[in-house]
Amino acid sequence: MKKSINRTVFREYDIRGSYPAEIDERVAYALGLAFARLMKIKKIAIGRDARPESERVFWPLAAGLSAGGLAINDLGVCATPELFFAVGAKKFPGGVMVTASHSPAGQTGFKFCDGRGQVLGLKTGLKKLITLAEAELNKLAPGAKLQPQKKQINFISIAEDYKKFALSFIKPAEAAGFKLILDASSGSGGHLADVIFRALPLKFEAINFRTNDQQFRHGLNPLLAENQLAVKNLVKTQQADLGIIFDGDADRLVFIDEWGEAIPPYYINCLLAEIILGLKPGSVIVADARLNLAIAKAIADRGGKILVQRSGYANFIKTMTEKKLLFGCENSGHVIINFALKKKQQYIYGDVLIPALLILKHLKKNKLTLSQAVKPFAGSYAISGELNFPAKDFSKLAARIRRAFPTAKFSQLDGLSARDPKQDWFFNVRPSHTEPLVRVNIEAGSNRLVNQLKKKLLASIK
Repeated sequence: MKKSINRTVFREYDIRGSYPAEIDERVAYALGLAFARLMKIKKIAIGRDARPESERVFWPLAAGLSAGGLAINDLGVCATPELFFAVGAKKFPGGVMVTASHSPAGQTGFKFCDGRGQVLGLKTGLKKLITLAEAELNKLAPGAKLQPQKKQINFISIAEDYKKFALSFIKPAEAAGFKLILDASSGSGGHLADVIFRALPLKFEAINFRTNDQQFRHGLNPLLAENQLAVKNLVKTQQADLGIIFDGDADRLVFIDEWGEAIPPYYINCLLAEIILGLKPGSVIVADARLNLAIAKAIADRGGKILVQRSGYANFIKTMTEKKLLFGCENSGHVIINFALKKKQQYIYGDVLIPALLILKHLKKNKLTLSQAVKPFAGSYAISGELNFPAKDFSKLAARIRRAFPTAKFSQLDGLSARDPKQDWFFNVRPSHTEPLVRVNIEAGSNRLVNQLKKKLLASIK
């Protein structure tokens, strides 16, 4: 009987599913061997998050890559930005990060990339990998050895190279005196964060920096309010300047201000756009299509240009690489930077530590608290936060929304976006790529108008 891989594990910008029901050792081996066949390269960098499920599929993946003729360079447990940074800094022609990011316990997954850091997604090469992997899976003997030999693996670290690059963005005096609460969500980013922040003259309390930490343990998604409680409380009780929460593989971050309030990533993106335009005047800033009034104004007011992009890490990397752009940001907490901000080399990857350092530097230079720094953006435009509702037929829903807002200007870059320039409001409704839901984001000049739009949209959705 021919074997196939569950198609639901293949996402727009990665592979993710439950272990072992959807992704097991044999699937991992087949994917590794298929990637080697597809890329036709000689060496690769690999790493994994801190999940036990990821370790179980990591070694079969390495065995498959090695069977395909690749020399394996293993970063071990690391943050996703470490893996992608290593590909660019050491010029590896490919890389794989074994991670399920912020997904619930019991899952694992893979982020495959080429030498440019371009991630294989459903629109960027993943379909070819699926075909090859299923062919290899069906060739695999029942008792096949799925473990690599240690002599086939070169164990490496990129932390010192990463530290040198990150600290090129800030002088020690520009970080002096801060008191921070840092939360690695019991994921794989604790070590790298420790390396960077210990090199600066500031104080920080590190929580959930190890996978077995129990006192403040919580889920892996920092956007969820219940996963922010520990940092919010510690910021207030310890009178810290701010808090930072990383997700499970440390490629997304959420900021908590000096009052213990979470700052929506959208307003952090506005602040970062301002900072980047101070470093590189006239730059094109890439922002996702879910919200863009406040950030478009922030960019225009500082002499930059905005490029609105369909959400998704792979989509950002592809666009920024092709256009040689310096900076991009998603409302999910992803921040995308180009080596060319500091180096001659063009290489695009997602980072969380450099954006954090840039914000500290900005606060110090301008004698601002974090809440003061984002106030111009939050004060100009209110947002709804992402709202999720059940919906099966998006095309019918989109037609109803168009009828309900006859004066709006619509676009379909990512789901359905609507804008009314006269009333200065915007919303985006897009189907989830993984669930039978629609995700709604609303932005307007007041909370009152946001609530009015929300009520009208809900009527169309229901």
